[in-house]
Amino acid sequence: MKVFLRVFPMVLALCLAPDATYAADALDRAIAHAETLQTGALGAVAAAERAVADAQADLRVARGIEADARRARDPAAISVAGEAVQQAQALERETQRNLGLARSLLATRGKTLDDLRGWTRADRRPRAVMVVESGEVRHHTPGGYMPKDLAPVRAGERIETGPDARARLFVSGGDAEVALGGNSSYTVTQDDAAGNFVAQLEAGLMRLRGLVKAKVGKRFEVRTPAAVTSVRGTDFSIARTAAGDVVQVYSGVVAVTPPAGGAEVLLSAGEQLSVPVQGPWPAAQRFNADAAELPWGAVHAAP
Repeated sequence: MKVFLRVFPMVLALCLAPDATYAADALDRAIAHAETLQTGALGAVAAAERAVADAQADLRVARGIEADARRARDPAAISVAGEAVQQAQALERETQRNLGLARSLLATRGKTLDDLRGWTRADRRPRAVMVVESGEVRHHTPGGYMPKDLAPVRAGERIETGPDARARLFVSGGDAEVALGGNSSYTVTQDDAAGNFVAQLEAGLMRLRGLVKAKVGKRFEVRTPAAVTSVRGTDFSIARTAAGDVVQVYSGVVAVTPPAGGAEVLLSAGEQLSVPVQGPWPAAQRFNADAAELPWGAVHAAP
């Protein structure tokens, strides 16, 4: 059973906002996001270095206590101090391992940012850019697939995220961002100069944020086996489940209409609808949109 969803434009204030009307292109926004990720990685390295320093200090103290116990020839104290030293050594090894991981992530973030900036220097500006935030993400093209940290994404290409992976897709001509959760499959089926961007969510979870752009808006459409969403100026998510789709609206208004006709169901901010594969529709339900995880940066925070 297919369901057609129509997303109404957001409030006029958003339509007239300068940032929405003259938004940066996909590459510029991908670079800004990569810079944010690099800043976070720098913070993770600094925190890991402090943890190593603290663990080393604890190990020195434990060894000092053990040495005192040996000088005192106190078997009970020696045993207790020895266990403390072993625990401190294990903690120090763990913090060193975490520091290595943090430094490796920082190197990856730096390479991603350098590559994106290289695209700018080469005047290479794809319509859509994918940036990996965590985990393994595969970029499928007609020539095959491989894990990627970033890639231009064209029509006919698919993004697949592994368990606990996250990726972000930046789309030009509408200031749209697509956040993909773990175990998701997302295919761009159309992205043309006429302003049409159509994608298919085969599995997993996606959240799309598209800002209204006066007179130069881009048509965004997301399809699943159970629903078609036409997007213009809203923030919403779709979760694919075995029973169908769960549509949640964080801002804007979405109209859900059966393909065979009938009364439409209007979903406003803070409402969700479970669209079954078969059978009657349940009533829309409220959910706490304010408490929902917000994948967007401050520039794209919900109005």
